[in-house]
Amino acid sequence: MEEKMNELMTQYYVTFDELAVRLGVSKRTLTRKFKGTTDWTYPEMMLLAQIFNIEDPTQFFFQS
Repeated sequence: MEEKMNELMTQYYVTFDELAVRLGVSKRTLTRKFKGTTDWTYPEMMLLAQIFNIEDPTQFFFQS
């Protein structure tokens, strides 16, 4: 997940700090979500889908 998110952030010119603010989470929490130690909430997944224009969040978040 971390690699995918870093690629999207680069592609859409979104900084880590900006993404944390837009999602309403701390930078520490966002780091945990990137690393997979904390799960994404449904609202966070929907916000990420909007921010990064993800057409199928199911494929993005639940693909092995």
